[in-house]
Amino acid sequence: MTKRGYIRLFSFSFAIVMILGGYAIMNMNTANAYKMRLENSYQQSLNELSETLDSIETNLTKSVYSNSDKMLLEISADLYAECGEAKEALSRLPVSQMNLSSTYKFISQSGDYAAYIAQKIASGKTLTDEEHKNLNKLLSYATQLNESVSSMVSICNSGGLITASNVKNDKNIQINTLTSNMSNAEKAFSDYPTLLYDGPFADAVLNREPEMVKEKDSYTQEEARDIAANALGCSDKEVSFETEEDGNIPCYVFTNGQRTIGITKTGGYVSYILFGGKITQASITEKNAVNIAKNYLKKIGYDNMSETYYMSNNNICVINFAYTQNGVIYYSDLIKVGVSMYDGKVLSFEAEGFLTNHRDRGEFKETLKIEAAQKGLSPYLTVMDIKKCVIPKDNGTEASCYEFHCKSKETNEEVLIYVNAETGSEENILLLLYSDGGTLTK
Repeated sequence: MTKRGYIRLFSFSFAIVMILGGYAIMNMNTANAYKMRLENSYQQSLNELSETLDSIETNLTKSVYSNSDKMLLEISADLYAECGEAKEALSRLPVSQMNLSSTYKFISQSGDYAAYIAQKIASGKTLTDEEHKNLNKLLSYATQLNESVSSMVSICNSGGLITASNVKNDKNIQINTLTSNMSNAEKAFSDYPTLLYDGPFADAVLNREPEMVKEKDSYTQEEARDIAANALGCSDKEVSFETEEDGNIPCYVFTNGQRTIGITKTGGYVSYILFGGKITQASITEKNAVNIAKNYLKKIGYDNMSETYYMSNNNICVINFAYTQNGVIYYSDLIKVGVSMYDGKVLSFEAEGFLTNHRDRGEFKETLKIEAAQKGLSPYLTVMDIKKCVIPKDNGTEASCYEFHCKSKETNEEVLIYVNAETGSEENILLLLYSDGGTLTK
């Protein structure tokens, strides 16, 4: 072979190697892209599973504390729907690889038992002590599985990959058949109503026409600037006009440093304050922050507000207030105030709930006395405190209620039970969550 032939052969061979290498790289990139899509799909499904397990645990806890057929029926309906969502999320995951077979069995049994309870209540029967124990058993499993799946989510958030088999259920949770009631449970009701979660009632009725700003005097931009300066604790020269905001509650928007404030065009109320910075350290207590927030509300014209709970995060303490009159708390009329834990400056403010819902409601409506309402509570609870309140309902109306702050005789967990003061029915159940940062409801 001539020298030119060797050169051609080498060139052809090199070209073939390059082409094959190119195909290999393309295939590898395609495989990596597919693996990444699969991983993203797995992690999305795992997050959905974690969220539904959290909701299942919450509703199982509520079912343990409820003593109302109507409330139990609603909770059971919600449980059944959530179990279906959890099964759907679980079906998209490599169950065996992640050691989640017990989770599937738990979800199936919980769904069956929810349907069984709903069917029994609909037929006019009440739950037995054995069935109450079954709910407690399911709740125990729900807590364990929820913690385990939440741990898996945390591993993924830290870089763990489901496709690499390094994200697994680290608890060997065995789910046993609880009783013959569960194996015999029939799936009743095909169309379940949705039990809307309204937490501490913050967002239940915000779509209605705002009560506080309708038919009120209009304010000019300059008048609004003076109100903004007073609310921000600075001179009007330090406040810059930003824009006019339309929407449910039209506002003039101003800025001062990292804070943005909205003043309603009618009525001249402070609607909100937003903060765009960070607080890196704390030097005052939550108690100090609550007192600062209470005094601040009075300063800007919001009177008769009582703190309901608070939460500290990133060195900012956010305190929730509700309007109170004649010893009655109106949970629709909410204001949130965020206070810097460093210097006590008010950094955030949200009064949309108050501006939307506050009005004269007349006398507190009570047909039942507190003692009669208390007799309808679950025998597994001990009452710690009682308050009168008005709470929003999902249909936009309100209900006069007795708020019973209770503790479980079995677990010492604390819960708020809202009993209608006119009908005696349970309107809502909220679980109290305590942490170093404050108290929340679920």
